[in-house]
Amino acid sequence: MSKITVCVVGKDKRQKYLASYLEEQGLCVRYQEEFTPSQLKGNDYLVGPVTFYREGEIKAHAKEACEKALVEIINYMECEEFLLKNAELTAEGLLAIIIQNTSYALDDAKILILGNGRCGKAILSILSRFSCQVDIDDEIPESLPKDSYNIVINTIPAPVLTRAFLQKFAKDCVFFEIASPPGGFDKIAVEELNINLISCPGIPGLYSPQSAGKAIGQTVIRIIS
Repeated sequence: MSKITVCVVGKDKRQKYLASYLEEQGLCVRYQEEFTPSQLKGNDYLVGPVTFYREGEIKAHAKEACEKALVEIINYMECEEFLLKNAELTAEGLLAIIIQNTSYALDDAKILILGNGRCGKAILSILSRFSCQVDIDDEIPESLPKDSYNIVINTIPAPVLTRAFLQKFAKDCVFFEIASPPGGFDKIAVEELNINLISCPGIPGLYSPQSAGKAIGQTVIRIIS
């Protein structure tokens, strides 16, 4: 194990914690903030930032560079255990974002979660510990009384939050975008309707980078062991 050399790439704080974790496990780690294909030589594995991956697949430029350098790129985004942990960290960070961007206690919140995948379920789990009203739906509800919710959390990575849907909510409703780009909101409608939309990219890297880095590291160790 100590002879294995891993190149860790990325400016994200979680990548720095990842590099430290892998060193603690006895691996030889080469850390670089920017991805430079010429620096792949001499490494056995490459672990890139989240931006290297799209819907679980490795982006072409990184894959091609590693194939040329005979370096294996580790795709931790296809590991279910990691994805569940990442969803949990996302939910914890989102809780802080909600508190920071609303003027009322969670007990007074009426929350709609759109998307019943890993993130949606994790968010539901953490919010259910409080005395707030929380509903989750895998699809956009057809009928919706205007004052049903004061918080809407989207985890659906598709343009499903249309102008017609957004108009159903009160003006003081706060929307949170968790889904990967391009997200689920009609951006023109959001601007024209003056929607209070909080975009929340990279929550684990911002709110729990050490735990996020460790989660990636534990996945890397499982893959190469």
